[in-house]
Amino acid sequence: MPLFSTHLFPAWNSSMKVAAVPLPRRRSWCLALPLAALAWLPVVTPAALPEPLTFAAALAQADQPHPDVETVRADLLAARADLEVARSDKGLKVDLSGRLRWVDPATGGLSSRTDDHALILSVQKLLYDFGRTAAEIEAAQLDLESQRRLLAARVNQRRLEIAAAYFNVLLADMQYSRDNEEMAIAYVRFDAVRDRAEQGLVSDVDLLKAEARYQEVRRKRYASDVARRARRAELAALLNHPGELSSDLEEPALQFDQLNKLPQVEELEAQALKNNPALIALQARLEAARQRVAAAKAGRWPEIEAEFDTATYTRKFYTRDDFRVGLTFSVPLYDGGLVKGEVAGARADLIRLQAERTRKEMEVRLRVLELWQEIYVLRAQRDEAEVKGEYRDLYLDRSRALYELDLRTDLGDAMVQFSASRLYAAETRYRLALALAELAALRGERVFPQWDGKERNE
Repeated sequence: MPLFSTHLFPAWNSSMKVAAVPLPRRRSWCLALPLAALAWLPVVTPAALPEPLTFAAALAQADQPHPDVETVRADLLAARADLEVARSDKGLKVDLSGRLRWVDPATGGLSSRTDDHALILSVQKLLYDFGRTAAEIEAAQLDLESQRRLLAARVNQRRLEIAAAYFNVLLADMQYSRDNEEMAIAYVRFDAVRDRAEQGLVSDVDLLKAEARYQEVRRKRYASDVARRARRAELAALLNHPGELSSDLEEPALQFDQLNKLPQVEELEAQALKNNPALIALQARLEAARQRVAAAKAGRWPEIEAEFDTATYTRKFYTRDDFRVGLTFSVPLYDGGLVKGEVAGARADLIRLQAERTRKEMEVRLRVLELWQEIYVLRAQRDEAEVKGEYRDLYLDRSRALYELDLRTDLGDAMVQFSASRLYAAETRYRLALALAELAALRGERVFPQWDGKERNE
């Protein structure tokens, strides 16, 4: 199992998706146009990953196409299409219609012509609808802004996921190195016991005990070797390079200068509640829901439209005009409860979104507190890891010196413990870096901004 989860951004989750707003069927084709256009875009093969892979180069892949991002981008295109549909209701509508028709004129009619062809140009413009269309346009604009926020947040989340996967690969390599050393030492000890057993100096029980220990350590080494490939496969998938497993990853020089100026938890909570992308997106959806309630209420009021028609006919009658100009009033008298139902549905959406926002605020507050506490502990753990590393380094030097003097020593154990201390220190650094990055993401800040552009200089 990986040490760090690659889904670390609690501000995303299910509530960050903008619920689809049902549209009249006559508008559904507008949504399909931009989405269908995506199918005709040329397929671009991503450039191969650099070798060795650097932390900056891995983070740069977050801005590149990936299924997780493209699904959110498709939602953005759908929101933009919804806005165009809403604006079209207030725009000018021009229709051209024609017909080719032949008739058998009645005896004594006004015209004896048998051809009754026509060409008609109609122009319509909505003049006033008591704010219904304006509210629908405002709601669509707010949904579009919400989707823009979600797209930026999704890219930021990918940077966090890529960082976690990158660290998992480095830790898997270090774990394998430690387990490999332990297996070598266990084998040497088992081999020594086996030689003594052949001389009758060791019982079968002690021999099997040594072999069992060796087999246990050997199994752990095999498992850590398999984990190295698994972690690389996970990273490759996140980078949208499935199957392209990087053999060598560079260790990033992580800096923790922000620890010295980390605000108190109350200030961090206030910043997160103000700038969290999920909360901002939900607030936009809330405003959009209020606008849809207003639009639904306006459905009980009249509509005023301007009309202009011009036509030409092959058969002329007094009842046929060359052009017409007028105003049309549409007053709803009875709709069978349609408007009432639409208002109730819009209000239900508003109530649901208000509850979602309240729940998201609770989640953000709790996560900020958890991260702040985790950082508080990890700072002490980093000091502990540093001292342990120095101790294990000196202990290894002493064991090596005793070994060179042919004195009895635990050099093998010292080497394993030294590798374990390096692993512990690296795990502490990575956990601290991810906690700080997630805390920044919760406050609407870009994850690991100090690495932007560095891939071009490496």
